[in-house]
Amino acid sequence: MIKKMLVILLMVLFTTLLGAKTKVIPLPDLMKPEVLFFDKAQMYVTEDTSIYIYSLKDFKLVKKFGKRGEGPKEFMINPQIGGLTLDVQTEDIIVSSFGKVSWFTKDGTYKKEQKYPVPFTFSIQSFGKKFVGVSWNLGEERWLVLNLYDDKFNVLKEITRQPHPFQPGKGTYILENSPTTAIYDNKLFFAWEKDFIIKVLDLELKELYTIKFDEKKRKVTEEEKKEITEFLKVWPVTRDVFEFLKPLHFPEYYPSIAGLVITGNKIHVLTFKENKAEDDECIILDLKGKLLKRIFLPLKMSTPILPYPYMIHEGSLYQVVEDEEEEEWSIHITEIK
Repeated sequence: MIKKMLVILLMVLFTTLLGAKTKVIPLPDLMKPEVLFFDKAQMYVTEDTSIYIYSLKDFKLVKKFGKRGEGPKEFMINPQIGGLTLDVQTEDIIVSSFGKVSWFTKDGTYKKEQKYPVPFTFSIQSFGKKFVGVSWNLGEERWLVLNLYDDKFNVLKEITRQPHPFQPGKGTYILENSPTTAIYDNKLFFAWEKDFIIKVLDLELKELYTIKFDEKKRKVTEEEKKEITEFLKVWPVTRDVFEFLKPLHFPEYYPSIAGLVITGNKIHVLTFKENKAEDDECIILDLKGKLLKRIFLPLKMSTPILPYPYMIHEGSLYQVVEDEEEEEWSIHITEIK
């Protein structure tokens, strides 16, 4: 207990020394967080089949709910697809897990669930009275498909697709694409191509406009290829199937876009470019695609291919980072200027 109090005291001291630009707040309840989500009042953290709700006022834990299982308040996950994803931009918490979508109130009270009629569907987001999500097409050639769904999650229309990274008999294509999707102001923004191309659709899937930039891409070095290969050999998600994933194919260049976050009427595009301090480039645009500024954000990496969980929300970068020596997690809040 004394040791834990000392760690928290040091964290508070560190926060004070950093000043207004960066804050560090301990989150002692977390064990292995995976993804962050925000609404105007709360932060939501997924961890395996659990969901933590924190108040944005003081980052105190409001509630933890969810566990592994097939019951109404339980979730199953498939490591090859990924963990839980949330949509918290409606009046509910909409949880996508393996095989179903579940609805909870903003205080974590269970409401209902709906099974997927199409297997391997994930990352569901509310889009007007319908939904947008991703599914796997598992034919002879595998695809990732972005779909529009009805309220029972039947596919209404395919929006776009790209080859799945793993192709049976051909191997695994690493860093080929980084598909990313965001819904904001009743519009669908998606970047599913290797180049800097963001397409914007309305609720009827009519293309409103396309944002394009001629960006110089970062080259994938031989050292990075070796580091990623060695990591995949020991990563719990891939180590048992590593031989099955071979051969590994790497592109000459990284994709133009690594991530897409829209908040505060601004589009934040994360790229794979770095500065000398190994901070990551973020290109900030208005909603029509006009360039506002280019900055570098201090994203910390947990593995050679994955950053610690992060999200950009209302003018700040939030990232949950582990102090490996103390085995304590904290939220790092960096103001974007």
